[in-house]
Amino acid sequence: MEGLLLQPPQGPLFLRPRRSKLAPRILTRPHYIPSKSIKTFINATLSKPTAEIPPLPTSSSSSHENPLLSSTLSSPPHRANKVSSNSLQYPSGYLGAVPERTVKDGDNESIVNAMEYLTNILSSKVYDVAIESPLQLASKLSERLGVRIWLKREDLQPVFSFKLRGAYNMMAKVPKEQLQRGVICSSAGNHAQGVALAAKRLGCDAVIAMPVTTPEIKWQSVERLGATVVLVGDSYDEAQTYAKKRAKEEGRTFIPPFDHPDVIMGQGTVGMEIVRQMQGPLHAIFVPVGWWRLNSWYCCICKEGKS
Repeated sequence: MEGLLLQPPQGPLFLRPRRSKLAPRILTRPHYIPSKSIKTFINATLSKPTAEIPPLPTSSSSSHENPLLSSTLSSPPHRANKVSSNSLQYPSGYLGAVPERTVKDGDNESIVNAMEYLTNILSSKVYDVAIESPLQLASKLSERLGVRIWLKREDLQPVFSFKLRGAYNMMAKVPKEQLQRGVICSSAGNHAQGVALAAKRLGCDAVIAMPVTTPEIKWQSVERLGATVVLVGDSYDEAQTYAKKRAKEEGRTFIPPFDHPDVIMGQGTVGMEIVRQMQGPLHAIFVPVGWWRLNSWYCCICKEGKS
């Protein structure tokens, strides 16, 4: 009777578990126990990568192991490494905001300058005098052209132009002792009003050199802001030459209309606002370039701020 009870069941072939996919030599093992082997196999392969894998069977049960499965589990399971906050920091000399480039790549100056421009634009103090102008949808123009066109309303600034941003940003960084000696600039209109308003806010004297051909409405607007207007020369270049010469003679600070880092950083706040205000993808930005250098402020912030 005991021999009959210990004998494996010999039922019909179609009632046996399907094991056709297992290796034939496994089926002939006298001590093969399908339940344990399959259980171990499922636990090892279906568990999550970060979950704890069950320990391997002890030596006491080694006679019941599946030889194929035991060979695959002979090496210790791979465990995911823990990520520390220190590993998220960039190593010394690597500029993370400029992908795949370091300060050792040869073009050091341009990389550092790009980062310097970006950080200074983000920390600019232009909002002491300027506003964050709205980004307004041009509905009728958008409907006519079949695209969504947005307008950056810099005409709503106190001097009706973005030029106030750059002028104030530079003047606010001038040391107080130097600022007390006054400032001077050359302009045909918008930059002049920006310098005049910035000087009024900072409490310093401002002289504005403007060509004699400047419309009266423009130079009168500058005078109403408290600056001294000097009409000199028939062109902008002649007015600029006068302004730079007087700056050296009187110790004033010359405020250029465009080609100074602090001026560019101040104008760059326009691009920063566009990137922040525009919800959704931005296909293209059109910048008026009556003066080619007006592009500098926007290219800086959009190239780095969107990367």
